[in-house]
Amino acid sequence: MHLKNIKYEVKKQLKINYPGWKKLSKKQKKRIAKDVLDEFYKNYDFNQPIKNTKDELLGIDNQVIDKNIISLDEMEKIILQNKSDTLLKFINYNGRKPYLINSDLEFIDGLLDNQVIDRLLAYSGYSPCMRNVHLHNLLRAELLKAIKYPEISYRKFCTLEYMGMHQKENKVLSGFHFIKIK
Repeated sequence: MHLKNIKYEVKKQLKINYPGWKKLSKKQKKRIAKDVLDEFYKNYDFNQPIKNTKDELLGIDNQVIDKNIISLDEMEKIILQNKSDTLLKFINYNGRKPYLINSDLEFIDGLLDNQVIDRLLAYSGYSPCMRNVHLHNLLRAELLKAIKYPEISYRKFCTLEYMGMHQKENKVLSGFHFIKIK
């Protein structure tokens, strides 16, 4: 928390002492920021309690909340409602999926709940029972591409090289393991 407090105080000093900050070159900004940070470290008492709020420390104190963003309380209601609306309670397999070798992909797979994703991303006329590809499959494929293959194009990503039969880890994470890619 002290690091965030230091960043907050340094940003505050830079805004006060250098009002034309945006007009300075990158080299000038780096030199000034280094000088201010060094000076601040010399005079900062690391034992003092932090007085700033978390919003100030994270730099989100002035952000305006968009009306379309769901609050955490509403999100909790959606998740609880989704869990209670299920007609059949399937056993949740918490063990390791055999083809997920990459620990990062396994961690992300554990965080995602397909039913909640479908509920959040679906529009009013969406009927999941009529689809072969669900919204959670598309989100998972997007995450997979962003994590493992950010340097390639989508056209190349949808080929046999990345989503073919031998790419079991990719297909399991995205949920496309049942679809044949031609």
